[in-house]
Amino acid sequence: MKTKLLACACLLPLAGCSAEVIPSEPDGPEPNEDVAVVSSAITVNQALSSGCSTAVVEGLSKQIIAQMNCIKPNALKAVPTRPNLVKTGSHVFLYLQPAASDALVKALDANPSKTLHISSMLRTLPQQWLLWHWDQAGQCGIPIAATPGNSNHEGGLALDTNDYTAWKSALESKGWQWYGSGDVYHYTYTGSGATGLKGTDVLAFQMLWNLNHPEDKIAEDGDFGPATDSRLGKSPAEGFAKGATCNGNADKDGDGVSDANDNCPADKNADQLDTDKDKKGDVCDTDDDGDGAVDTADNCPLVANANQADCDGDGQGDACDTSSNCGTGGSGSGGAAGAAGAAGAAGQPGTGGSGGAAGGTGLGGAAGGISASGGAGAGSGGAGQHTKLVDDSSTESGCSAAHRSSSGSHALLLAALGWLGTRRRRR
Repeated sequence: MKTKLLACACLLPLAGCSAEVIPSEPDGPEPNEDVAVVSSAITVNQALSSGCSTAVVEGLSKQIIAQMNCIKPNALKAVPTRPNLVKTGSHVFLYLQPAASDALVKALDANPSKTLHISSMLRTLPQQWLLWHWDQAGQCGIPIAATPGNSNHEGGLALDTNDYTAWKSALESKGWQWYGSGDVYHYTYTGSGATGLKGTDVLAFQMLWNLNHPEDKIAEDGDFGPATDSRLGKSPAEGFAKGATCNGNADKDGDGVSDANDNCPADKNADQLDTDKDKKGDVCDTDDDGDGAVDTADNCPLVANANQADCDGDGQGDACDTSSNCGTGGSGSGGAAGAAGAAGAAGQPGTGGSGGAAGGTGLGGAAGGISASGGAGAGSGGAGQHTKLVDDSSTESGCSAAHRSSSGSHALLLAALGWLGTRRRRR
């Protein structure tokens, strides 16, 4: 079997090496399949025949991640989202040691036009267990797999990507070392701040097993021996009934964030997204943008818009509507930016423009137009958005040509005014 050298020797499961430079055993990429057949109460052992995706043990994996952070606070962190960082399947856990995560983000931000596709990053004990067993059985096309507890994917210092050539210089400039021809997909973080977490995920599983099986406890030593191997196969793939505990502080939702630091302790949200920064995560916040409108009734649930304005009535608020047809301007058009309505709204004599920001189009006709603010002129107005008819020249409203003939209505109005004047003079 091929061997890979370590930069320093980790003789004890939790010894403090400066970094696990490359895997202690040969390891390969995960299979491409991202679909697993999951049924209730399935065990990790039964998951071996459910397909070829490690996503089947997601629940148990998240509990182990949380327990690892209980053993060593802040040992792992969720990698911040970036538009050019994409995981290739639900089996990928975007967690790394803090220093490795920071270095990766710097590389991503320095290359915004390139996309990095991640096929594997943090790999938990049950995931590695499945890969190893599939490899031993010649299943799922696994080329090679390290024994559980012996892959540096388990320590939060590794990632696999099919974009290994395109990202080589960018990653290496930030402390990520390409493994080479022996495993072309693989990069290991070897920069400053890396710490040895070898065996921590094994210890985390052992603690979870004992918490849930006080009648069948096993040694909590971080060593993957026969007893741990046997209990892992019997464990529920969806996770134990009791999750991680950090000196009595649990992770109820199993998302890898302890309850004390979780902005949604009862709902899984590893990314801790909080749009309105109210310390309540979007997953459990009924008003994500904090504008006073609950998400279920908010026409822009992620953009604050207390007035819920929706000028085109398409159900999407103006604050977040990127395809609004309001305010297009032009002769005879209503809206916030009606170009011809600007003169009409000001009430300038001699201008029969269409209505502007004050509300809709002006009433145009052969004899002249009436502006939104009451100014009269000799121009003509076109059809526009519906507004109420004015009954006083000082009323701040537009007139819709859709409800009056542009020539007839105006003529009738002028005739009526002339008739009233004649009546008064006769008296």
